[in-house]
Amino acid sequence: MSPDELPTQLRDCVLLIPAWQPENFLLVLLNEIAPAGFGALIVVDDGSSSSCAPIFAQVKSMPSVVLLRHAINLGKGRALKTGINYILSELPKIQCVVTADADGQHTSVDIVRVAQALQENPGRIVLGVRELQRDAPLRSRLGNALTRRIFSFMTGAGVSDTQTGLRAFPRSVLPELLLLPGERYEYEMTVLAHLCRNGRKPFEVPIQTIYLEGNRTSHFDPIRDSMRIYFVLLRFYFSSLVAAGIDFGGFSLVFALTQNLWLSVALGRLSSVVNFILNRSFVFQNQGSLQRSLWRYYLLVAVIAGASYGLIWIFTHYLHWNVFATKILVDAVLSLVSFSAQQTFVFSADPDSE
Repeated sequence: MSPDELPTQLRDCVLLIPAWQPENFLLVLLNEIAPAGFGALIVVDDGSSSSCAPIFAQVKSMPSVVLLRHAINLGKGRALKTGINYILSELPKIQCVVTADADGQHTSVDIVRVAQALQENPGRIVLGVRELQRDAPLRSRLGNALTRRIFSFMTGAGVSDTQTGLRAFPRSVLPELLLLPGERYEYEMTVLAHLCRNGRKPFEVPIQTIYLEGNRTSHFDPIRDSMRIYFVLLRFYFSSLVAAGIDFGGFSLVFALTQNLWLSVALGRLSSVVNFILNRSFVFQNQGSLQRSLWRYYLLVAVIAGASYGLIWIFTHYLHWNVFATKILVDAVLSLVSFSAQQTFVFSADPDSE
């Protein structure tokens, strides 16, 4: 399907493009996508320099294009929120929004396919996912592979392309997206993690992979922005680290006083109270039945405590390992098991609340 053959049944959808220091790719995209018949095309100028004024002047003159401006560069996340806020405030008839990048990496055909996928799957989140080939920039292939694996562990959802900017959302989720933290590239990861953690795994649509001149047009900083993204994922593991510190302190104190391994493990698990509160309210943001999650959580605590005791006993009695070093090693491994079990069993979406 060529741009001239684009369908025109997308009146209830908006295309939202955050743009900072755009080149002519933005104008090409807007001209190609116009026949698709989106209800509106929204471009957010995220504080671009005066050198981009001619481009934005042409953008503003285009039919059906709404140009929103930031006086200074506030970041991609803030630009997306500005666009979403405009849609909710000024476009009451719009039922879906498609986000795309301004750097030439998304074709008009793929944008339309993602919008149509949302129309065919009402209520779903849609991702336009790239298949990164060997000729893709190394930083893109490695970064996406690493982030994919960390994301899958932290959220329990396998997503093929966690960093794609081509996404489609139903209007119903837009208000909650405005409340999520993040101002720059990490915001897109926050959005994806939030949705997946709440049981709304995206529907994926394969799209063309385009890298112009080694990805020169991208403003993504591979070090600074990657650290922001990984921080979003790692904060979901923060409460486990807090609880582990409390647990180890309690274990060490009781074992030093009693030399009783079972009593030390059991009393150390008092940290579970802190872990439960943080995980339910902060990490998994579970709004289901407290009773349901509580009994499941303490069933898991009992299983993990038993496994911890057994493994520590084996390593200290048969291999003569130091008990404190063994405690750290064993619980580090079991914390991964516990985290995965909590997101899939303890704090999973309550069927009765959906």
